[in-house]
Amino acid sequence: MDPTSLLRRCVVMASAIGLICTLAACGRSDSKVNIDVYAAASLTTAMTSIAAAFESAEPDIHLVLNFAGSATLVEQIKQGAPADVVVFADDKQMNDLVENGNVNEDFVTTIATNTLALVVEKGNPLNIKSVSDLASQKIRTVLCDAAQPCGKYAAQILERSNVDVQPRSWETSVSGVAQKVSSGEADAGIVYVTDALANASKLDAISIDKSINVSNNYPIATLNELSTTARKAAQTFINFVMGDGQKILNDYGFQSP
Repeated sequence: MDPTSLLRRCVVMASAIGLICTLAACGRSDSKVNIDVYAAASLTTAMTSIAAAFESAEPDIHLVLNFAGSATLVEQIKQGAPADVVVFADDKQMNDLVENGNVNEDFVTTIATNTLALVVEKGNPLNIKSVSDLASQKIRTVLCDAAQPCGKYAAQILERSNVDVQPRSWETSVSGVAQKVSSGEADAGIVYVTDALANASKLDAISIDKSINVSNNYPIATLNELSTTARKAAQTFINFVMGDGQKILNDYGFQSP
């Protein structure tokens, strides 16, 4: 082979190798670890903001958020839903997954607490003043289903108030309660304080006396069956929630544990 041809071949090979290396580097920089986060509906606004801040700080990790009532999420996971991180509005749901073998109780952490409030239509046209007023048949009340944390806590509040309420509907999440009241399909409902704040432009909130109110925990954990890469990314997210995420949670009305 003459020297000129040999030189051309070397140049072509070098260019090809350089291109391959460049593409490989691009592939590494663009690859992201996807983490599926299953979170209680009452965390929707706050967790969405936390996810945005987290992805800005950790660009190699992408969060896929799934929100629903805590009891609904538990059933989804028991049926094989691909969750990596779970965060509920009650310890009971986390304990269910621990007992089912989905979560190791040693890795469960509480990220926040919350309390409940009574919400009514904007302007409070029926002049509802307290939980006791919900006993009136003239007031259309909606509550969370008893299987959901928001329903369990609402039932405890009503029991402590010695009030018997026949709700017009049982919602599968606290978001459903807020939506029914804000749309005018109901006159009142019991939601978390954070949901009352999030819907302040559409609902009026009435405080529930501390003597009958309830405080709930928000436990978070990784699922057991994760790859090493996914577990590391999931734990990085949980660490962020317990760090910078606390201010975001506080901004949305949640209390630090």
